[in-house]
Amino acid sequence: MHWEKLIRASKLYRKHVKKANEAYDLHMKEREPKQWERNEGPSEPEIKLLFTFLNQLGTHYPNNPESRIRFKRVYKEVLSRLRLLEGYDLIEAPFDGEVADGETLSGTIQEVFEALATANRELTKRYESTGTAKILHVLRPRLFVMWDSAIRSGYAVKEGSESSEYGSWFLPRMQREAREAVDSFVADTKSERGVAVQELEKRAEENLGEKRFITKLLDEYNWCKFRLGCRELWE
Repeated sequence: MHWEKLIRASKLYRKHVKKANEAYDLHMKEREPKQWERNEGPSEPEIKLLFTFLNQLGTHYPNNPESRIRFKRVYKEVLSRLRLLEGYDLIEAPFDGEVADGETLSGTIQEVFEALATANRELTKRYESTGTAKILHVLRPRLFVMWDSAIRSGYAVKEGSESSEYGSWFLPRMQREAREAVDSFVADTKSERGVAVQELEKRAEENLGEKRFITKLLDEYNWCKFRLGCRELWE
């Protein structure tokens, strides 16, 4: 994908999804990242803030005291795995590479995804695939890309295999798209490759009036392509 198409899609996203965009900006501003690194887990108000954000984006995530308690318990169980993902970014992430104890990066992502997606399954009977991807993006915004059912269908993710395909198929595909955008940006602007991602994000900010990681730009592109069906993004 050419980098200009990425920005064009984000402009379309802002035209059609204003409230969701406002909710994203507000949550990323109000959340307290250090809360999520504590061994005892985040506070109840911090989890409630996250769940409120998820539902503002239409995930129907259960937001009651019991669901928050269950989520916190599971989150604490996978915190050590989440910490292994610190410092990775989408462009350079070696998804087939070893993280620790013979486990690959994609395998670690699968383990965390599955745990969070099923944290409240006993209560709701739901597999929270959409909500989990949003949670992971909030926690590690340089690495994770959000998705929903339309985007999953667009990338041929099979129902029932979301946890394995998120890290082994979807994210590598997003990496390919991101690298293509960066490569085209380098070719057009003669930017140094080492700072190309930051320069591309800066160019996007100048065009959109908002700061965005490339992972969020990709989500907005996917949303417009598969949810809105913008034909110009298929050219």
